[in-house]
Amino acid sequence: MLDSVRQNSRSAIIYILFGILIAAFIVSFGPGSPTGDSVFDGLGGRYAARVYGKDISEQELSFSFIALGLPSRGEAQAQRLREVVVDRLIERELLAHEAEQAGLLVSEDEAAKLLVDGNMFVAGIQRKVEQYAMRNNVLDYERLRMVVQNSYRLTMKQFVEIQRRELLADKFRQLLRSGTRASLDEIRAEFEDKGRQTNLEYVRFTPFRYEQDLAISDEEVETWAKAHEAEVKKTYEERKLLYTKQDQSAKLRRILLDVKKDASEAQVSEAKAKLTVALQTIQGGKSFAEVAMALSEDEATKKRGGSVGWRKKATTDFGTQLENKIFAAKEGEIIGPERSERGVELVKVEGFREGDIALEKARAELAEELLRAAKGKELAQAGASDAAAKLRAGGKLAELFPKDDSDAAEAQAKTGKVSVEETGMFARKGDTVPGIGSSSELVKKAFTLKPGEVVGPVDVSGAFIVATLKERKEPDLVEFDKKKDELAAEYGRTKWARLMTEYARHACVTANADGKLKVNQTMIADEAPARRGAAPAMAASKYEPCKDRF
Repeated sequence: MLDSVRQNSRSAIIYILFGILIAAFIVSFGPGSPTGDSVFDGLGGRYAARVYGKDISEQELSFSFIALGLPSRGEAQAQRLREVVVDRLIERELLAHEAEQAGLLVSEDEAAKLLVDGNMFVAGIQRKVEQYAMRNNVLDYERLRMVVQNSYRLTMKQFVEIQRRELLADKFRQLLRSGTRASLDEIRAEFEDKGRQTNLEYVRFTPFRYEQDLAISDEEVETWAKAHEAEVKKTYEERKLLYTKQDQSAKLRRILLDVKKDASEAQVSEAKAKLTVALQTIQGGKSFAEVAMALSEDEATKKRGGSVGWRKKATTDFGTQLENKIFAAKEGEIIGPERSERGVELVKVEGFREGDIALEKARAELAEELLRAAKGKELAQAGASDAAAKLRAGGKLAELFPKDDSDAAEAQAKTGKVSVEETGMFARKGDTVPGIGSSSELVKKAFTLKPGEVVGPVDVSGAFIVATLKERKEPDLVEFDKKKDELAAEYGRTKWARLMTEYARHACVTANADGKLKVNQTMIADEAPARRGAAPAMAASKYEPCKDRF
């Protein structure tokens, strides 16, 4: 066979048409070959994967990375690409096996002809051999041999065998392609799906917005906890690590009066006097929480009775001086009025804990969190239902929920205000709605919605969406008739690529389930020694074959 390569090395240029690309590599291919930070530092005898008894060697994986110009190992991107390369090599062997089972063959001459024009396949992708192998645009066998041995780190026998397996897999791809047909109805439906675009106006009601406004008493929390003991326990078990071997933390409430750092002594004295009166009110029998809700200027905690929750030292915003007093206080003690980083404050120390926190100690906070989440969801859904009812009664989203001048999502997060947003024009592609998220229900309705109709409330990732149609663009069927042949060719390629993906995935899953596919986890996740002074590489995750990585 090598003689055939030599004999054909100066023959006329022969083109082998190959129509498959992989998007993951298009953005990753770089010019040149690796340097001292190469993906592989040397050869070895290990295999990366074994498919129906056929090994994909370490040398071939090394060759694939070098020939594709992929980045050094040790980077997260490199590890992901490494997995995709293995995927492609496994796919090649699966298809080559199917080709052999179907009686397809690749002769030595076919493999030799591929190399004559300096072409090769790398993991199913057509590439050029290094330019050095060409002399006056004609393949030079001796130069090719030097490139293969010195750059690709293979013997000529290994290199040609790899090309033969690639061509065998390609023959099977072309066999499937020849059987792929697309009807005119399929092509028109595809054109209409791409050409039909919709723009929705919508509002989003998030439970978090309502959770922050809830004023929940200790009695309500205890009542809810008693009725949901199993749920509280389950949440505790799921988060047990957070309650194990903990540093000391304090449960705190605050009443904050906002006083700037450069405030005058008179302003500070005025704030302290106001809080002294508040302290006397609390000592007279009124709860700290009630006074906080009435007086505090801290928006994050005011509606929650000043509750800061459990905080470890150096994780508060009180400032070092006040924080030291807090952690030196006794349970139940109220500190202040004191100057803090944010103003003048009263701080109540409700308790301390450290070490392993038992369920009994964590029960109240978990119950309150779960109760707030449940109530927040109920209120968000009710708000969305009310909005939908007003729209169905003739209201307009832009009038009911005028858009904030700032970014809508940011404005809602900061102020809690619900304001109208737009998806922008989009075509149906999967279940994703721009700006909203993934929802098969919403996508389906978005393209059948008529002017004046209302969608929702629809639960999308925990938030409730209410939407109306703003505008829709229909496909241009006159344009379809003009470009029918071009569209047919494009759709045929798309359908074939989709068929190939599904076929290869099925073949992979079947081989894996039958024990005909084995992977060498150590080899695939192998890391080169870290360079001196470099940070240690993160441990690579376990490689999973037959997985959709995009």
